[in-house]
Amino acid sequence: MDYKDRSEERLNNHVDKLLEIVEAIPLNQITILTGGNAMGKSVIRKQVGFHIQELLKKTSPKDLVASISMQARTESKPEWGALSTMMHDLPWNSTSDFTIHSLRQLLKCTKKFLVIDEIEIGMSKEVQAGLCLYLNEALPEILKENLGLLVITHSDVVVKNLKHDKFLNIEGMTEEEWVNREITPVSPDDLEAWADALFKTIRDRSKEK
Repeated sequence: MDYKDRSEERLNNHVDKLLEIVEAIPLNQITILTGGNAMGKSVIRKQVGFHIQELLKKTSPKDLVASISMQARTESKPEWGALSTMMHDLPWNSTSDFTIHSLRQLLKCTKKFLVIDEIEIGMSKEVQAGLCLYLNEALPEILKENLGLLVITHSDVVVKNLKHDKFLNIEGMTEEEWVNREITPVSPDDLEAWADALFKTIRDRSKEK
């Protein structure tokens, strides 16, 4: 990914790609989504509900999607009642404990499209692999009770170990290409400038509708 190329054409083409990826997310399957930082994974996550609404011919996307993310793990979850006060990171508990607990709560959902967003953050590779095994055992029941599952990740461990039906990459790489890609440094300044330019493009495109 070239974060330096922030031409209007490049940014608009990238937004088009994000919308294409949203449309490519299927029902009743396990989909893995990968992509670099500030490439639009959060945009896709926020659009999933509208996509599911369209597929199901529902009048509203409300209550169609349930998700777990780093934000969801650390913010208040009033819908969880008394559990909401227990979900914040605390110095005497490990990050993994809270993430695993949040994951188990998510998997209790029914009739939802589930989204797991970067669950690997704060996890060792061993625990990541263990979570994949845990999910693999639960997948048949997950699909039976829910509308599908989208896993957004930066983790090679998750991609290699989690059973999935579809692999999507924002940069257009195949699964093999992404797993074996050459890692090149990204300047924080370039990343920040790209993120700002992409946000502006998305905002401007939204105003046009």
